[in-house]
Amino acid sequence: MIRVSLAVFIVLVAIFGLSSCGEKEVVEESEYIPEETIPQIVPGEMVFVPAGEFIMGSNKEKDNIAYPEHKENLPAFWIDKYEVTNKEFLEFSVDTGYMGEGAKEGQDWRLFATIDKMLFPVAYITWNDAAEYCKWRGKRLPTEQEWAKAARGPEGNIYPWGNEWEVNRSNTYEAGMNSFMAIGQYDDVSYYGVHDMLGNLQEWTGSWYTTYKGNPKRDPKSGKQLRSVRGLSYIYRGKVGNLTNRSAQPPNALYDLSCRCAKDATPEDIAKFSQSE
Repeated sequence: MIRVSLAVFIVLVAIFGLSSCGEKEVVEESEYIPEETIPQIVPGEMVFVPAGEFIMGSNKEKDNIAYPEHKENLPAFWIDKYEVTNKEFLEFSVDTGYMGEGAKEGQDWRLFATIDKMLFPVAYITWNDAAEYCKWRGKRLPTEQEWAKAARGPEGNIYPWGNEWEVNRSNTYEAGMNSFMAIGQYDDVSYYGVHDMLGNLQEWTGSWYTTYKGNPKRDPKSGKQLRSVRGLSYIYRGKVGNLTNRSAQPPNALYDLSCRCAKDATPEDIAKFSQSE
């Protein structure tokens, strides 16, 4: 059962007007899983990604916005191991009074932040919502390049685990869940140890959507109009879309979009991880 502090629970009830009812589910003795065997999930935990060259894009289709495959080089950075959860976004809202840009329309993250879904990724947040949350954490949204490197690794894997499709390793359409799930429930883990980058929910990045250099397609929407969105979700076919997939949305879009945060690595971080290699 997801544990939430009493203070957060009281605020959640006040915000959403929730009431608890119904019978408690009884877990059969044969279904019991010892707590020590369950992998520990720590929302907000970050993963270090070292500096270096990596592969972006795809040569599969020249008329695709992911064309062409190319190499880029990034300095070291940190990225959240998991997508931002409802619990984390609720803490942000309580601390700052920030309700989200969708609040006026009655279509925002609070619709999904029920007490039993505190470890689900926050959804229906705009780009500004995501950016404000990361700023509150002392972080920022990852650039599209950082997101791609963290997801694909230095060799440009098309799935987090490699280049061969494996069913049920990610919460994409093939898993048949028809909904996003709590973070870290699938073996959807990248080379660097980042979770849920192929499935579950698509994620905002800090970058404007632009066509890659060398792409013959001149997209009129390229530039400072749309924000880059990366990853797939439970409604997309992961086998076909994979990690080369690119999409973009207006910054005020209110769909089932989530986020994770990033931050620059310090010289001390770089020295520490260099010594451990």
